Amino acid sequence: MKVRVPMMIQDPLTSRYKGMENTEEFFIDREDFFLDGPVTRRVAVLDFDPRSGTLLSGAAFLPPKGERTVGRYHVADEGDIHARDFNQVSVFATVLRTMYMFEEEDALGRPLVWAFDAPQLLVIPRAGEWANAYYERESHSLQFYYFPVHPSSGEMIYTSLSRDIIAHETGHAILDGIAPDLYNAVTPQSLALHEAIADLTALMMAFSSHNLRQTVLSQTGGYISNSTAFSAIAEEFGRVLSQESRATFYLRTLLNNKTLDPADTSLDERGRPNCVARNDPYALSEVLSGALYTVIINIHESLKRREAAERGESEYSVSGRALAIGAERFKRMIFRALDYLPPGEVSFADYGRAIIAADQASHPDPSKERDWLCEEFVRRRMAPDRQSLEVATNLAEPALQDLNLETFVESDWAAYEFANRNRELLGIPRGIPFRVRPRLDVTKLYYTREGKKKIRECIFKVSWERTESNTLSKPFPAKRQITVGTTLAIDWETRALRAKLTSDLSDEQKHDRDLMLRHLTDQGFLQLERQAIGPDGKELRSVVIAEAASGLMRVRGVARMLPIIEAANGHRKEA
Repeated sequence: MKVRVPMMIQDPLTSRYKGMENTEEFFIDREDFFLDGPVTRRVAVLDFDPRSGTLLSGAAFLPPKGERTVGRYHVADEGDIHARDFNQVSVFATVLRTMYMFEEEDALGRPLVWAFDAPQLLVIPRAGEWANAYYERESHSLQFYYFPVHPSSGEMIYTSLSRDIIAHETGHAILDGIAPDLYNAVTPQSLALHEAIADLTALMMAFSSHNLRQTVLSQTGGYISNSTAFSAIAEEFGRVLSQESRATFYLRTLLNNKTLDPADTSLDERGRPNCVARNDPYALSEVLSGALYTVIINIHESLKRREAAERGESEYSVSGRALAIGAERFKRMIFRALDYLPPGEVSFADYGRAIIAADQASHPDPSKERDWLCEEFVRRRMAPDRQSLEVATNLAEPALQDLNLETFVESDWAAYEFANRNRELLGIPRGIPFRVRPRLDVTKLYYTREGKKKIRECIFKVSWERTESNTLSKPFPAKRQITVGTTLAIDWETRALRAKLTSDLSDEQKHDRDLMLRHLTDQGFLQLERQAIGPDGKELRSVVIAEAASGLMRVRGVARMLPIIEAANGHRKEA
């Protein structure tokens, strides 16, 4: 069944100053059933009364009648974007549209799974009054808040009316299902990767809107290389919080020169240093997202020149077509790489290598896109040099030649036996216990010189615990454990090793973990498990838990706490 739903194009402020309509329609066609709420098998909108906490009735589902083939949800007035029924349906549509983007056969090529043990992602469009929004694994939910434009104003900003914010938070939930170890990571770049991917998810959702593409390109003369509704994340939210000029309407911007180079003393347009602190995940995320936004700018400019030359038209007239093609190419690069990430703690360089591996495995010829990516990673000091980003792909690996992949995917015993026999290939230290993750059998669509081609892969991940010194003073243990691992991407038909990626175990990443943990301890957010108990005898939800056993420390819940930590620091940011 196909269901038509209204969906916000961006946020009310962006639509107003760009002269756009607030909404566009979206057709949902991949769900098993539809219930009032809206509710499907995978997503459920729950709207609560902010005073009593009682569950309110959701938008009613209206199945098609007579000869009609398209259903809809009852929204009394689709022009009244602040009405509850519109809010419920629009946030539902945006969450599903974001999920479908990841599931497309030229991206992940498979249905998403959540990191929690339940089928439904719960969506709370009006969770309470707070300038925030966040994803929380423990409650299986996306929570969107609202807040007044001014303390004395009755006008409210609803984060669930911002397509950027909804896509961002949905991106967190999706990435948590793909790479669940990042939720309990302590490496700042692992946490920053979550933020960067969430921001890039918002960017890709903006690119997916024909109305927004058309409006932005017409107002910029066919360019995306300036601050627009594409590069600026959560403009309405950022404007209300910052009270700054229109030139800096945003929460974060992807159009930046942020770097990890301590020798860079330049300032951004807000007067902040471009060199960011290595223990601030939000600031770090801009380094990665800024690098990748530069890549999509280069892709767009290159395609404009090519399309204009081939068609005998101006670059402006082909800018929309070039962006549609370029955005799809960019989506394939940044999303397919997520399956290639090694399990456990990761660095920006790990993600860069994953992008290169996923792209190179399918396009072995030299690539301008990969060149641009390497240039940005080295320029911004996310990698020391180009050689550190190189990945060997499409290798003949003897250990794979006689592997029965059907059994390998289905049988945990077969997977563990393979890993134990091939510790050297996988980088597992001798005598160390390891954990085999569920194997993925995926078929993805690739675009080659010969045309479209579907490639079936087995994605295999194995992880183990690495012990390292802990610089925190007592009562914290002198050593800690982190999770690291290896990913193999195996061509199902040829048994070729499409790529192998192992966690970044550099001293630099360890140093950054030390910085992050000291920062959390100094602020009082890191608590030993036995101390993190409230008056009711239950574990506190407002701290990061440090578990201690046998002289070792494990940390959990840093990602969940980031929005609370930021709010405590006076930085009111959505997660």
